[in-house]
Amino acid sequence: MTRRHPVPAYLGRVLSPSGVPQGTCFQIAPGWLVTAWHVAQATFALGDDEVLLVDRLSEPGAERIPARVVSEDRKADLVLLRADKAFPTSARLLRSSRSVRHAEPVTVLGHALVQETGDKPPVLWVEALGEWQGEARRTDDVTLGRFYSRDVLSGMSGAPVRQRSDDSVVGVVSARYNTSDGWLVHSVWSGRVEDLRELCKGHVDLGANRWVGFAGAVAVAAEGLTSGRREPDTGVRTETRERAETGERTETGERAETASAPGRPPDGPVTNAPVPAAGPTDPPAPTGSGGTVSDTITEEVSQGVLARFTRWISDTL
Repeated sequence: MTRRHPVPAYLGRVLSPSGVPQGTCFQIAPGWLVTAWHVAQATFALGDDEVLLVDRLSEPGAERIPARVVSEDRKADLVLLRADKAFPTSARLLRSSRSVRHAEPVTVLGHALVQETGDKPPVLWVEALGEWQGEARRTDDVTLGRFYSRDVLSGMSGAPVRQRSDDSVVGVVSARYNTSDGWLVHSVWSGRVEDLRELCKGHVDLGANRWVGFAGAVAVAAEGLTSGRREPDTGVRTETRERAETGERTETGERAETASAPGRPPDGPVTNAPVPAAGPTDPPAPTGSGGTVSDTITEEVSQGVLARFTRWISDTL
């Protein structure tokens, strides 16, 4: 059995003119890449201010592909790139950041700068697990996504924040919040998919079925396939339904059949005797929570049964 490569083929690295990785990127459609704006800005400062180089994270250094900025949102720290050659695959789903549940397990996989001692070879990539924590609003009217992770490292900027249940992209890594006082420790800011969607308008059309969690978006194989969250039938509901459709109906049917069989005495054989006359109507079952039958009701039921049985004996003899 062939194991799937741990690095999705839609992940890449943004390179300096000399081939040094500066950050992470990912493909959303053939030839269309997304990364953080500050990664592109820092890379442009190292050389050509028009063309970036990217390569595949799963095969680093195998091929350097030129890419150019098509659209940017500097406040949201997002940029859309057009590459000369496409990666083998693209991110399957892009989910509204606002629709992600709190504490939803997420993962970030990207290029990482790890400072190790000695002569150990450098690390190519690292996977950082985390939990989605919602949103944050800045004074410049920019809303960012926020997630918790202890392991997001330098070099992961521009990497997709992916929901672990279905691999949908829910954000783009922007910056790790390095707290100096212990507040919001291990918090990471991310660009939102809502802003990424606006960035794509007029440039790349992914189709409604690629965007999940947006009003008016088409659900993919309905949303259950993409999120894995389709609520299963609960045991209580199933039990109630089965009891209503089988147990109670069968019990009622048996009671009705027994009562309507002509000449059938209690626990006795069927005879050709006439049907006994109807007796007093049985009182309704108690509806209170205690479920206790009073002595009065018990006496009335007993007398009713005795009267019906006496009349049946008289008619058959």
